[in-house]
Amino acid sequence: MEKANDDIVVAIIIASVGAVVLAVFTLLFFLVFVRKKRILNKKKEELTRTYEKLILQTKLEIQEQTLTNISREIHDNIGQVLSFVKLSLGTATKMNNGDQQEKINESVQLIGTVINDLRDLSKSLSLDRIKKEGLYQAIKDEVERLNRSGIICAHVDLNGAPFKFNVQTEMILYRIFQEIVNNTLKHAESETLTIDLTYSLNLFTLTLEDKGKGFNTVELTKSKGQGLENIKQRAALINAEVAVNSTIGSGCLTSITLKHIQENITSDE
Repeated sequence: MEKANDDIVVAIIIASVGAVVLAVFTLLFFLVFVRKKRILNKKKEELTRTYEKLILQTKLEIQEQTLTNISREIHDNIGQVLSFVKLSLGTATKMNNGDQQEKINESVQLIGTVINDLRDLSKSLSLDRIKKEGLYQAIKDEVERLNRSGIICAHVDLNGAPFKFNVQTEMILYRIFQEIVNNTLKHAESETLTIDLTYSLNLFTLTLEDKGKGFNTVELTKSKGQGLENIKQRAALINAEVAVNSTIGSGCLTSITLKHIQENITSDE
């Protein structure tokens, strides 16, 4: 009987120790879980802040680049046309009636062209146009501006039916497009630029190809060119991949590929 009581006491002690160990283990597990959760939440908040910061930076850079383009357009195109109209009307006063009317008609047509150009420029001032018109139309508008400027002969090809991504993705893709165009104008010494947008069910590809002097991609990668790093950093925000193919004397082809595009498509009608 006494032995049975001892066995019961031992069993109770073992059970108590086991319960205490289990409680301590549970408490430690809970504390570790809470700590990891806090770390994950902190990282998530930091990533969110970084993402929002880069989105804001992208917006500001698009606005800055757009204003730069508008300033150049006004100076090189609209300003010159208006100056020509002013001189034309000034000389018209010294002509006979027939020649005067011809000069006036010519000036009216030029002023009409300027009004249309100003209307196009006013559209490009707003980032809302990317949201309303979509990436393809925004790129198409920029290509038309490039061709009007005479700086380069640009052409855009469309494959598939274009659809709208969410506004953050569209802005980042448009900014990447702007950066590649700017790099082409500054360094490529190319007379032509071909832009291709391919839309499919699970894949979107944006490619830009010039026929300029080209460069050594290995050396550029080793030197960590800032322009390419910026493009890759922006592409990473939307899980896009960047590929640059170029050789000296054979131009450059840059492609931006976006997979699993459903998560980037806007739900707005």
